[in-house]
Amino acid sequence: MKLSRYLLDSLDALGIGVCEYDEQMRALCWNQTFLQLFPEDEGEIYVGEPYADNLVRFYQRRLSREEMPEIARHVAEGVTRHENQTQPFEFIHNGRKLRASSLRAPDGGRVRLWQRLDVESHSETAPELVLPVMDALRFIPDGASILDAKERVIAANNAFRRLYDLPKGTPVVGRTLDEIIAWCWREASPAGAWRAAISNGLRYDGVPFEIELPGQRWLRLIARHSTGGVSFFTHADITAAKRQQMELLEAQEALRRANVALAELAETDGLTGLANHRRFVARLADASARREPLSLLMIDADHFKTINDRFGHLVGDACLKAIAEVIAAQITSASALVARVGGEEFGVLLGDTPIEAAQEVATAIRRALRRVPWRLLHSELTGVTVSIGLCAGEGPLDGTSLHARADEALYAAKRNGRDRIEMASPPAASRRIAG
Repeated sequence: MKLSRYLLDSLDALGIGVCEYDEQMRALCWNQTFLQLFPEDEGEIYVGEPYADNLVRFYQRRLSREEMPEIARHVAEGVTRHENQTQPFEFIHNGRKLRASSLRAPDGGRVRLWQRLDVESHSETAPELVLPVMDALRFIPDGASILDAKERVIAANNAFRRLYDLPKGTPVVGRTLDEIIAWCWREASPAGAWRAAISNGLRYDGVPFEIELPGQRWLRLIARHSTGGVSFFTHADITAAKRQQMELLEAQEALRRANVALAELAETDGLTGLANHRRFVARLADASARREPLSLLMIDADHFKTINDRFGHLVGDACLKAIAEVIAAQITSASALVARVGGEEFGVLLGDTPIEAAQEVATAIRRALRRVPWRLLHSELTGVTVSIGLCAGEGPLDGTSLHARADEALYAAKRNGRDRIEMASPPAASRRIAG
């Protein structure tokens, strides 16, 4: 969706700024009132600009020098507000009080609207409006505080003191929220970036923000600003809900790790720890579809039935583990896959590897097997050899054909005396169009 020129001009006539963003939070269009409300965007915003870049300019104009190191956090929180906003909120920018609204478009984008509200100067704050509110603070069940135009507390109720564990007699009036929370953290290292949260929360009406206190306690603050610069804050203890949320997230993470472990277990050979036939088939299909060289080694232990019959299955299993370790030790590429594809047969996938390099790997495997102290497995076991079939080609390839050719080369090695390497001609290129 893209707003029509007529609609943009109509909103200009109403004094409403508008900027439309697509589902990837990139600017699509805006009107003149938007540029009047945000003059820092004049000549800077462009179609396709990420919303985060727009926020950088916004906060560069608003933040003090001391706050600038936290600009990335402010931008990240602004992006989150953009994604999740359902209710209007208010803030002051360039001396104007604005109400910001956000509408989600059917295509997933956002239309943001800004309406200018009447703003009186701070000097016009009406004491007769503030004083009754100060008197009413004691009737508010949650923590409540009033801040002046310099963001210093001018009144707070007893619930506020209890939430922040302020001993009786501890001065509150004249201090900023930042100073009060810093006092709470005086004997511990703060776990949250509460200073940035406060400085950001002070600017927006009706947008809840959270503050962490020592002892894994959390408060949710909501600010309301008067026309004269006085701010009214409510402070609610959300520790129980926050802990439940954290427990839920921890449970979800534990479940995710368990699922990953189960998926890994489902694709891992229980005896050797290598990939199993299932993972081998899936990786072969993926690797053969790529436009790069691919080599496949099919490896089979020679006379393995004789080893099992003569020395027993425990020795046979120990031989398979030793062969698996030798093969894996010769593979240096992180993208390669070593699998036990069944019985005493192994497969090695070497992506982006020409046949010459794959032949060197096959030769290294045979040499390394000769150095294994097989007699440690059984005093009469003098050695174990393997036959290797090798096939390679330039992708994309037909993975099934590549596997069949490598198997044929393996059977040829068996027929020709075992303990050798045989190579097969490459299969035809896959006719399947990638992508």
